[in-house]
Amino acid sequence: MNSKKNNLSPVCYSVFKTAIGWCGLLRSKKGIIIRLFIGYKERDQLLKQTLHEFGSGLGRTPATGEIMDKIKRYCSGEKIVLEKNDLDWSLLTPFQQKVFKAAIKVPYGTVETYASLARKADCPNSSRAVGNALARNPFPLFIPCHRIVRGDGKLGGFSAGGGIALKRKLLELEEVSVANRIKIHPVLS
Repeated sequence: MNSKKNNLSPVCYSVFKTAIGWCGLLRSKKGIIIRLFIGYKERDQLLKQTLHEFGSGLGRTPATGEIMDKIKRYCSGEKIVLEKNDLDWSLLTPFQQKVFKAAIKVPYGTVETYASLARKADCPNSSRAVGNALARNPFPLFIPCHRIVRGDGKLGGFSAGGGIALKRKLLELEEVSVANRIKIHPVLS
């Protein structure tokens, strides 16, 4: 996703510390969320990634507001539902939109397999493409891609700041047992 071409190009960003690391929220002039970065160990790593994706010219805003408060509370282990209505879907392909709309429906504290999500997105033979779409998710936590795992119960990949360790941590926050493998129930897989 090349956000520099976005019609609602970000005009402001906020960087804030959470229990899972540094997070950054980018918004348009209208307040629409363009990107959420999560799980960076260092603030400077996050800022470097933000500049890489969006270039300079962003205005920094204080890390306050209801959305950031909810993200912080979620990252601390509180069962929080993050609203999906303020996300900018304009740069997503129709396929990504189908996948992300299916992923939104995966409830807190549960997992789906890539194959199951592909079927729910009406793309039954596209589990690898589903994984690739999730790897480009600009809205982690809002679109809970960390809840999607491999059919064999292994975690699969995770492209957010902390990688697979962060995926494991997010699932543990939601009390999903992730010792070596997640038990996939036949109904979900």
